Amino acid sequence: YTKSLLDAVGVPSYYTRLYGDTTIKSVVPDFVSMQSNHVILAVPTETKMYWLECTSQTNPFGFQGTFTDHRNVLVLKPTGGEIIKTQQYSPKDNVQNTLAKYQIDETGKINGVLTIHSKGTQYENKYLNKNKSSETLHTFYKDYFGYVNNLKLNKVKFTDNKNSIEFTEDIEIEAANYAEANNGKLIFVINAFNNNQSTPRRYRTRENAFEISRGYFDIDEIEIVVPMDYVVEAIPNNLEIKNKFGEYQMELISKGQNQFVYKRKLLIKEGAYESKEYEEYRLFREQVAKNDNAKIVLTKKS
Repeated sequence: YTKSLLDAVGVPSYYTRLYGDTTIKSVVPDFVSMQSNHVILAVPTETKMYWLECTSQTNPFGFQGTFTDHRNVLVLKPTGGEIIKTQQYSPKDNVQNTLAKYQIDETGKINGVLTIHSKGTQYENKYLNKNKSSETLHTFYKDYFGYVNNLKLNKVKFTDNKNSIEFTEDIEIEAANYAEANNGKLIFVINAFNNNQSTPRRYRTRENAFEISRGYFDIDEIEIVVPMDYVVEAIPNNLEIKNKFGEYQMELISKGQNQFVYKRKLLIKEGAYESKEYEEYRLFREQVAKNDNAKIVLTKKS
């Protein structure tokens, strides 16, 4: 139907068969058979090919999510079939940028405001939230901030820019007892809003190769305000890691007596790896999780 509409206004498009699934599966070029479970349209221009998900009423124009990206597809042109690869997102295309501020009071309560911008496949992970009920959203964010006990959502506002294909979340949260307040000390995890705690499973003997099918890039900058009558007793060291699997950088900057700026970047690269490399990757993710869970200790002035 969409192809007929485009034909009517003189816009060429090609019927395209492919495997649609979040797991990337390509058409095999040297094996003749019906290899597909889904159809999209290819719209050629002078500079690029646009891929249209015609069965979706929510996808922005030309946006390919994980259902059709990065795979060989069969494009049926008037001159015959041609196998073409759909769009491949680089890790830095799949970006989430978090700008936030939170305040800890003497009871350990946290109050925070966040703005999260998501693009690429990270856009896909978020943009349907705009249609969800308040109850469903509360469940989503309780899971997203699963390491923040007693979470209360005070505000959630979404902006879906379909021209730039960017989804923005403006959020206000609070939670009692985020920091442990005991004997004149406050102890809390610095990374309150993008804490990557999961690590790959440990195997005594890993026999299979593994693949990171899609990379991504998270950038976080969080301003932290603590009570004026507390001083730092212990603080984590800055850290930078670079290897074949990705990059991790954490920096904590003091901005006066009771303010800090926490900066974090996590880049995960896509790629296929041998089984012998698995433990190195697991240790990298374990180190990221450990550092994301790093705590600061404050002591009340006597």
